[in-house]
Amino acid sequence: MNQRLAAEKRVVVPHDDSAGGSRDLSSDYSRHWNLTPRKFRRLIRNVPIFKLVKYILVLVVVLAVATPILAPSYTNPPPQYRELNARCAGASPNNGCGNPFEEKVFISVSLYDKNGHLASGSWGKALLELINLLGPDNVFLSIYENDSGNDGARALEGLKERLPCRHRIVNDAHVSLDGFPTIVMPDGTERVKRLAYLSEIRNRALRPLDTLDETELGVGPEGFDKILFLNDVDFHPTDAANLLFSTNLGHDGRANYLAACGLDFMQPLLFYDLYAQRDAEGYSGGIPIFPFFTTEGQGLSRAAILAQSDAVPVRSCWGGIVAMQARYVQNLNKVLPTTNFQEIGSHVINPAVAQIVTAPVRFRNEPEIFFDACECCLFLADVSQAAKSMGAQELGTYVNPYVRVAYSQSTLGWLRWVRRWERLFVIPQWLISKIVGLPTHNPHRTVQQGEPFTEEIWTGPQPGSWQLTERTGRNGLFCGVREMQLVQTGGRTTDKNWENNKMPPGQILKFPT
Repeated sequence: MNQRLAAEKRVVVPHDDSAGGSRDLSSDYSRHWNLTPRKFRRLIRNVPIFKLVKYILVLVVVLAVATPILAPSYTNPPPQYRELNARCAGASPNNGCGNPFEEKVFISVSLYDKNGHLASGSWGKALLELINLLGPDNVFLSIYENDSGNDGARALEGLKERLPCRHRIVNDAHVSLDGFPTIVMPDGTERVKRLAYLSEIRNRALRPLDTLDETELGVGPEGFDKILFLNDVDFHPTDAANLLFSTNLGHDGRANYLAACGLDFMQPLLFYDLYAQRDAEGYSGGIPIFPFFTTEGQGLSRAAILAQSDAVPVRSCWGGIVAMQARYVQNLNKVLPTTNFQEIGSHVINPAVAQIVTAPVRFRNEPEIFFDACECCLFLADVSQAAKSMGAQELGTYVNPYVRVAYSQSTLGWLRWVRRWERLFVIPQWLISKIVGLPTHNPHRTVQQGEPFTEEIWTGPQPGSWQLTERTGRNGLFCGVREMQLVQTGGRTTDKNWENNKMPPGQILKFPT
C-alpha cells in the first residue's frame, strides 16, 4: 500500500517562468519515459531514419540469402571443365587424364622454402598430383630454390626423389648480390633493386629452356607446347590442368590463348597480385575484391568478369599461376641466343636507347632510380610483343577466374564458398575504388614500343632533381609505377627481404606514388 501511494505521489518543485507557479515533473516523466514497450516500438517505427535502417537490414538479409542461390559467381564452369574434372576424379586417376592432346608442358618454379613446408607439404603433394594428371612423360619440371637453409634443402631433395617426370632441380645455398646491377641513392649508397633480383631468380628457373637438349627435356625439335609458371601457392591440380587446356576453348577442342592466369588470394576476399595485373586497356586495378577491375575507359575486363567469362581480357596478369604458349620463351637452338644470354641483367632494356623485344623472352626489370615495373608484368608484355612481331594468330592474354589459388590451405578452402556471395561486392568495390582514386594514373599507359614520348627522370642527388626528357618508347611502360623496392642490406632474416622507398618531391608529371 505504501509503495502504491509513493508511486502515485506527485512531485512539485518551484519553476520560475513568465507565468509563475510550479512545474509538475511527474507529468513530464510520464510523457517521455513512462511509455509501455508497445508504445515505444510504435514511436520508433514512425521515425524515418529507423524505417530506413529497417528496410536496409531487410534488403541485406534478402540479398545474403538469395545471392548464393540465384546469382552465385563462377560456380558453373563451361562443360570442358566439368568433363576434365570427371575424367580425373577419384583417388587414383589415370596418368594424363587432364591432358587430352598429350601436350608437352614445361613447369617453371622459383622457390623460397625456409622451413621446407612447401616441398614437403600440401604444395609438393599437389605438384605431384598435377604431374600425374598431365602425364609424367609429357612434363619437364624445373625448380630453382635459393637461400632456404638446411630444412628447405632436405625437403626439396625429398620431393626430387618422388618425381616421376624429367626434371632439373637446383638448390643454391645463397645467392650473393655481388654482380647484380645497382643504383646510386641520393645519399651516395649503392643498392640492388628487388625486381632485378627477382628477375634473375625467375630466369634461373628457365635455364633448361636456354638451349634445346632434346634428350634431357624429352621433346622433339619443336620443343614444348605450354609453359606453366607456378608460385608458392596452394592449388587444386585439376584447376591447373583446366587453366592449361580448358581456357577459352575453340571449336577444335583446344584452349586458345597466348597467356592465361589464375587469381591468387592472400585472404578469402582479397585478391593479391595487383602489382602485375593490368586490365584490357592497361589500367591498374581497383580495390582488390570482386570484380577486381574498374570501370575506367571502356571497362572491358570488368564487363567480362561480370559476364562470368573464363577468358577475361587483360594486358598483363600473374595471379600465382600462369599458363603460356612456349614458343616465345624457349630457344629451339642448341646454342645460346647470345653469348651473354645467361648473365645477370643481360635482358634489361636501357631506357635511353631504343630496343626491340625479341624471342626468346626472359624476365627483366626497369633499371632507373625511382621507377619500377613488376617483372611479371613486363614479361607478359614482352611475350605479347614478341608474338605480335612473329605474326602470331593468338595474341590473347586472359585472366581465368574459375582458377583460384591461395597462399594457405585455409584460404584455399574458403574460396569455393566466397565466390557464392562475391556479386554482393560489385557496387561497394566500384564506390570505394572511386573514393580512393583507383586506378592509379600512369602517364605512360598508352606509350607503344618505338613511339616518342616524354619521361620524367631523377637526376639527383640534390632535392628537386626531376627532369623531363624526350625518349623513344620501350615495351611495357603500362606496367610502370612511381615507386622503388630495394633488397634489404644485411642478408635475409624473414620471408620479406625488401623495403619500399619514399619518392623525392617535385615531380612535374602526374604520376602518383
